[in-house]
Amino acid sequence: DSEKYVEQLLTLFNRFSKLVKEAFQDDPRFLTARDKAYKAVVNDATIFKLELPLKQKGVGLKTQPESKCPELLANYCDMLLRKTPLSKKLTSEEIEAKLKEVVCFCFLLLNYSEELISFCLFIQEVGMPADYVNKLARMFQDIKVSEDLNQAFKEMHKNNKLALPADSVNIKILNAGAWSRSSEKVFVSLPTELEDLIPEVEEFYKKNHSGRKLHWHHLMSNGIITFKNEVGQYDLEVTTFQLAVLFAWNQRPREKISFENLKLATELPDAELRRTLWSLVAFPKLKRQVLLYEPQVNSPKDFTEGTLFSVNQEFSLIKNAKVQKRGKINLIGRLQLTTERMREEENEGIVQLRILRTQANKLFFSLVLHQEAIIQIMKMRKKITNAQLQTELVEILKNMFLPQKKMIKEQIEWLIEHKYIRRDESDINTFIYMA
Repeated sequence: DSEKYVEQLLTLFNRFSKLVKEAFQDDPRFLTARDKAYKAVVNDATIFKLELPLKQKGVGLKTQPESKCPELLANYCDMLLRKTPLSKKLTSEEIEAKLKEVVCFCFLLLNYSEELISFCLFIQEVGMPADYVNKLARMFQDIKVSEDLNQAFKEMHKNNKLALPADSVNIKILNAGAWSRSSEKVFVSLPTELEDLIPEVEEFYKKNHSGRKLHWHHLMSNGIITFKNEVGQYDLEVTTFQLAVLFAWNQRPREKISFENLKLATELPDAELRRTLWSLVAFPKLKRQVLLYEPQVNSPKDFTEGTLFSVNQEFSLIKNAKVQKRGKINLIGRLQLTTERMREEENEGIVQLRILRTQANKLFFSLVLHQEAIIQIMKMRKKITNAQLQTELVEILKNMFLPQKKMIKEQIEWLIEHKYIRRDESDINTFIYMA
């Protein structure tokens, strides 16, 4: 539970920070002890584990366990930034305060991580790289453009008879370069009402934006449906996948439908169908589930082709031990934005980016060592030939790495340019130390 994890983490952090401030006047030794303690907790892979691939597929794939804390922090901020039960109970000022608190906490305790980028980039003043800030700006621009597009679409079709009323539709046209993390699209057979609306949206969009191609990402969409049974009538907030599954009963509300037939009706991939069905038969916040199934299993992996599902005619919302005949329930939880395969691709990308950064850090470390070693030799010798300098430099650095002649030359030029050393006026291959 991202919300519980982060709230507890921040509560404890603030509590101990207050203790260090009031009892020890922010003594650096106590601050360091606090930071070390939290680094140990959030980086402990035995608490919440994330398996990252070490090698690419097909080349002896291995994984290494890492802390899932960055992902939980990203999920928490995602919940704050979107319309979720968490964000709805907070004011905009409270949301901003919580986001800043998490960002400050992350920059204080965690190593620079690709998982953190997903929620740090929205605050420009924290010094994130320009390309991430630009991508964020494009995201906000897309949101504004989508709002204008929705308004125009509704105006155009307010008197037209569409498969669904124009007022009930919210279209988001998003730039693939700024939003899409993977080219993978998950196919689903949509209810007729939605399927018939798609050509109308495409025709409207292409009239105003010729030459652009639309790709529909149903994985990232959601909606509200009205659910009626013998107990009452309820509004259910659902993902498009949940919607497609529930519509299988639209014309036959009392029938039992097998897993195999639901797969044929929705055309969802096996893993996505299992995950979606489980969210409708075992939603943790409901005492009475939307769907029933038989025989009982311990996990969605145990569903068989013959597992039978049916609409729960006694489904209802229960508040204070009383059955509610009307109400609204969010069955989405945290909207799934990635498939398992996409998540694997992202994790591999994280590893590759870390390798590049490690190489860059090694290069930087190597440059610093070259410069320090050259200055150390020059301080001691005061005057030395190029050949002697290279020999002594190799002697100093050989236990760490073998310095390359090209890099030695580049660092000598850098030190000359910044007036740490100079060439002898009578011999350009001799260097003189400048205090």
